[in-house]
Amino acid sequence: MAARRSSDDEKWVETRKLIDKRDKRMCQFEDCLSAKEFYSLKTGSPLNLDRAHILAASAYPDQIYNLKNIITLRRFIHRRMDDYQSPLTGDPIDINTHFYWWWRILNKSTEKYNKETDYELLLKEKIV
Repeated sequence: MAARRSSDDEKWVETRKLIDKRDKRMCQFEDCLSAKEFYSLKTGSPLNLDRAHILAASAYPDQIYNLKNIITLRRFIHRRMDDYQSPLTGDPIDINTHFYWWWRILNKSTEKYNKETDYELLLKEKIV
């Protein structure tokens, strides 16, 4: 697992500032939800925000500072994504569904899941 970035990492401090400015220090998850999904979301604390890596820092260390690979999420959504749980319900999800949710979040899209689509590949093409 990659080391946690800290205030000692000047490049990470600058990256965080750029992400905060771009995302307006607001969780970007709700932007990909339909109205029905939004109202069914079991909410957590809106105060705890993380800068989440779409392609995991441990698997893609060369993408740690890539602004395309980082998005602001509420901490409970970020944890669900990291734990391969549905960000809506917390239920376990498979790897392709995991990347599907990242695809939706990144694109602010309500598109329906297609099991034939390789969402990890789509993300890599868009981010790397």
